Amino acid sequence: MNEKIHVTDLQTGMFVAELDRPWLDTPFLFQGFLIETDDQIAELRHYCQYVLVDPLRSIGWDAWHDTPERKEALRRLEMLDREVQKTLLAPLPLALAEAPAGGAFARNLNRYPDLAPLEEELPRAKEVHHQAEQAVQQLFEELQQHGTADLDRAYKVMDGMVESIISNPDALALLSRVKRASAYVYARSVSVAINMLLFGRHLGFPRDHMHFLGAAGLLLDVGTANVPPAILSKNGRLTTEEYETIKRHVQSGLDMLRESKGISEKLLNIVACHHEREDGSGYPRGLRGTEIGVPGKMAAIVDCYDALTSERPYARSFSPYEALQHLYDWRHHLFHLELVEQFVQCLGIYPVGSLVELNSGEVAVVLTHNRVRRLKPRVLVILDAAKQPYAAPVPLDLLTAPKHVGDQPYAIARALEHGMYGIDPRDYYL
Repeated sequence: MNEKIHVTDLQTGMFVAELDRPWLDTPFLFQGFLIETDDQIAELRHYCQYVLVDPLRSIGWDAWHDTPERKEALRRLEMLDREVQKTLLAPLPLALAEAPAGGAFARNLNRYPDLAPLEEELPRAKEVHHQAEQAVQQLFEELQQHGTADLDRAYKVMDGMVESIISNPDALALLSRVKRASAYVYARSVSVAINMLLFGRHLGFPRDHMHFLGAAGLLLDVGTANVPPAILSKNGRLTTEEYETIKRHVQSGLDMLRESKGISEKLLNIVACHHEREDGSGYPRGLRGTEIGVPGKMAAIVDCYDALTSERPYARSFSPYEALQHLYDWRHHLFHLELVEQFVQCLGIYPVGSLVELNSGEVAVVLTHNRVRRLKPRVLVILDAAKQPYAAPVPLDLLTAPKHVGDQPYAIARALEHGMYGIDPRDYYL
């Protein structure tokens, strides 16, 4: 198990496995490294308060690992799973009394019942998803060539996305998880938009505000159109200069969007804030707390989650379960605490598209949530208890399924890493 170490206690020979913030918020984009120099320690102290150190990959661990913080770190890590699950057992109050920067952004507690089953909504969602990727690709190409773009097509695509999310949120959520065959930036922009819509639906925003949130999600990273591809695809740690270039994508995006047709200041404000952090450690302006505003706080959470779960050239992707654990751990200082808890409730501990192992030993992919019992989703069982594929995958509703052995009801035993046992969900639904 990794050990939590304060940056003042770091020593050469320690293997840094995790930071206390997203790797994308630091120059350490190559995830996991051995501390070999004092300069590395100084840089870690500049960006972090603590890190998680892997004792098995560290050198000389036995000589210094028994610190006063060790027991507390172990206690917190062991409690994390229980804390995350506890957030799903009862509704949490959303105390967002502060006025969001950039103008009022109402939350009117709409409740959206599902209007169609997953199987009925999925074909429409596939078409909407395809149109969204095409619109984003065209948008990026126009920005690269002309420095400006007509946003009308992106807004029109958003109409269909909002309607699909309201009809059944799990259809586009499933596609955003498993449909990642196109270019990284385009697919990520669409995925961020989908998760912004899911978040807005969960919080009860009206349709017009959901449209606004989704459009912002599509446009968060348009500034990367001006980042050299060699930096975006670099397989390794960025230099200080390369990291500063990456950070400039926010201002670059704002500059291009201001020259584009049909942009609003409220939307620009969300783009400006998606890398800001609650404790002021974000960029480009180092805003904190109420200076960021609710939509910007939402965008920061969604963008970080999507980055963690995406296939990146410089680091492995996390499972949705792992990514939500990281967000939950960072909720006290990097992200708005209650919004993180609401985002966990929105996606569920086992988000749609997650790979899970059942207590029967079988392996399944989460298809759709039961709205009341998020720990009892509908799944598609792919492997038997011996981890051999079924001739035909078996749909299973964990809420209503018969008991599998004696009096033991079906349940999810654990989340699995994406791609484990060679499973690609696209082979089953797309």
